[in-house]
Amino acid sequence: MGLGTRGLGGFLGVPDWSCPTPGSLVSRGGRDLALGGPCPGWRRQRGAVRGALARAGGRLGPLLWLQGRELCEELRSHGEAPLDPFEVFTFHTCSTIARLLFGEMVPPPGELRAFSPCLWELLQVWGHSSVRVLDLLPLLRALPNPGLRKLLQLVQHRDTFVETQIQRHQACPSPPSDTVLGALLGRNPGARGGPLSPPRLHMALVDLFIGGTETTAAALGWAVAFLLHRPELQARLRAELQGAQGPPGPGDMGRLPLLQATVSETLRLRPPAPLALPHCALRHTSLGGLPVAAGTVLVPNLLAAQQDPDIWQHPEVFLPGLVRLATDWLRAVGGGRGVERRPQSEGLKERALQGGVPAPNIAREREARSTAPTQKHERENSEEGQGGDETARASRVMCRNGGNGKGG
Repeated sequence: MGLGTRGLGGFLGVPDWSCPTPGSLVSRGGRDLALGGPCPGWRRQRGAVRGALARAGGRLGPLLWLQGRELCEELRSHGEAPLDPFEVFTFHTCSTIARLLFGEMVPPPGELRAFSPCLWELLQVWGHSSVRVLDLLPLLRALPNPGLRKLLQLVQHRDTFVETQIQRHQACPSPPSDTVLGALLGRNPGARGGPLSPPRLHMALVDLFIGGTETTAAALGWAVAFLLHRPELQARLRAELQGAQGPPGPGDMGRLPLLQATVSETLRLRPPAPLALPHCALRHTSLGGLPVAAGTVLVPNLLAAQQDPDIWQHPEVFLPGLVRLATDWLRAVGGGRGVERRPQSEGLKERALQGGVPAPNIAREREARSTAPTQKHERENSEEGQGGDETARASRVMCRNGGNGKGG
């Protein structure tokens, strides 16, 4: 990707959220990490959150074991009765984040179960066309809009929950200091960056909940949908997890290549954010050889880039084997043997000029289309391709259900 001489720093800006749009309502005027601009307050907020998460990282392993056992127990409790796995994944992901943020002062399960659906529902309502259009045309807020009314209700529910947890910790005479919230409140002397101002503290917790819950639950839901039609892949994954080196734990992805490939392929086909968050050019620069004026808002189309047929073989098929991992991903980043960079096509440039963001400079394997694969690759591709049609049908069904990871 050609970024000019200034690099990626020129795209750290975000749209102006000062006007009363859905984006400003969700982010409290751009005071969160995801939608905030690179001002001193935002940089301090980001540094404090990163430091707090790094210090709490040692507690993550035991938390994942505990939450994993509770997840398995809940799934087994349903027996053969139908269930929506997305709702289960949402609650347990939200519960893991809450335990990391609040430690021993984690809210009771009933309170978390009432809060967790609010997170993904808020994103769904905010992403609806009747609401997103208000970011472009704020004057339309003068008209009745049920979607906006629902969004305001969900934001109020979200803010009430987060504010209650903050007040609970502030009122406690001896709250746990080794938590993320304790560090952000300035109660951990070894943590840098805290205490944050009340608006920044509030939105930092909101970001950690929303950024971690819905995305993880959606990825897990899609992985289940894809694996449902691949019993042979399920068996291979089970064998890898039960390997001779003992039960895996957090941080063991390096010795689980098939699991790593499965996660990567799931995220490639169904990224949690098909259109990434908008970025604003802070200065005149270039992207893919195209001039980008300062103030231009760019929205990266991750879904199109990750299913580009010029990069990925069979881009719409679920192929989590090592062939995909070793060849297509190398082409995507422009590395590996037999790989060359080529200029972007005119079609990509036209789409960029119409308001989109061009994909990275496409790397193509030399003469790949005219050279037959080796017998080994043929065998592995054949194994990975079994059930591809059924998986594609399942994916289309989930897209019709909203594309948010909720299965039917």
